[in-house]
Amino acid sequence: MDGTQNNCAASPSIFTPQVAELVAIGAAIAANCEPCFKYHYDQARKLGVSDLDMRYAVDLAQKVKDTPARAMLNLAERYIGPATPDTTVAARSCCPGHSVAGGDCESL
Repeated sequence: MDGTQNNCAASPSIFTPQVAELVAIGAAIAANCEPCFKYHYDQARKLGVSDLDMRYAVDLAQKVKDTPARAMLNLAERYIGPATPDTTVAARSCCPGHSVAGGDCESL
């Protein structure tokens, strides 16, 4: 043997079509892609994926996405101070059709 093969028996894959759709749903959340989310939601439903499992995928993807965003806001606050009522009001005008929470734009 050349040392590139694993001597252990291969484990069965858990990467089913259902898991693939959950991964794709998470990626759609990370990419802020509505058409991707809608497509993969529909595909997951056709495969019998529960709303609860899709919710887990969405929540985990959002947490992964929010962590560096939160770190960036913390860095900005260390450099220039926290948001104020004045800056928060000014930020509301940036994204028509979106709500503003804590000074940042969030999709509805």
